[in-house]
Amino acid sequence: AIRKLRDVLDRSTLKVRVDSRDHHQQMLSFAKEYLPEISPRIELYQGDRPIFDIYGIDDEIQKALERKVNLKSGGHLILDQTESMTTIDVNTG
Repeated sequence: AIRKLRDVLDRSTLKVRVDSRDHHQQMLSFAKEYLPEISPRIELYQGDRPIFDIYGIDDEIQKALERKVNLKSGGHLILDQTESMTTIDVNTG
């Protein structure tokens, strides 16, 4: 969690929601020292519903792991993995 704060987040980050009290505290401590402008934007999520469900994260991960990946342009990628190589077939829309 700390690595993400350090490597990915910057002044343009609007909000960070964390569903673990321990991670929330660690992130706040780190941010207050190294990224003070971000620390007020770090929130502890305490809802009943899992945070991944609310934002559809599980669905997005599942889509990314499928053999066929649809692209916004209308095309798609087909990924095949064998013991010796991985092939990517790019089909334009």
